Amino acid sequence: FVIIGIMLNLMLWALVIRPIGKLSQFADRVSLGELEIPEIKRRSSDEIGMLSRSIGRMRTSMVQAMKMLES
Repeated sequence: FVIIGIMLNLMLWALVIRPIGKLSQFADRVSLGELEIPEIKRRSSDEIGMLSRSIGRMRTSMVQAMKMLES
């Protein structure tokens, strides 16, 4: 049972915790004004993939809004 618990914990970390941590760091950098950072490449169709695409669209919209304000 211990081995199964360890395997489930590693799968949870790799499939959920690590991607959400990366998205959190990306969103934090965007909120601080770093709009030229590269987009996160997550093309899955699950909820984390949808969140990744939404955050990417948010960054793109912010870049466009900043360009409109500058002109």
